Amino acid sequence: MIVTEAHVKGASDRDGLHCAEVEVQTSDAPNPDLLAYFGRSRDNDYDMVTVVRNDARPDADWYDNSLHQAYADVTDELFDTPTMKTDWGERESFKEQVLSYPGVRADIRRLMDWS
Repeated sequence: MIVTEAHVKGASDRDGLHCAEVEVQTSDAPNPDLLAYFGRSRDNDYDMVTVVRNDARPDADWYDNSLHQAYADVTDELFDTPTMKTDWGERESFKEQVLSYPGVRADIRRLMDWS
């Protein structure tokens, strides 16, 4: 999967962890629009906490719509092998593509320092 665009949207909490939310467009047809959540790591960089599929539609999601699941966690689906083990190489490649997209790492740093 190749990251074609990435932009920091803001901060949010995921499972009790303060995270930066990054909107990601990819070349992967089944998963063209994703949201990746990054938290601080111990090595002064960022850990990818989770990835969700962004199926939100403005015509249906302008209010809290519980009729469909606009944001489904796809972390395991994207990065697990057939034997149910994480493909750390693929996961790390995706993470680095997102963080290396122009401006993303700097925007996360500013957001995490001030939020």
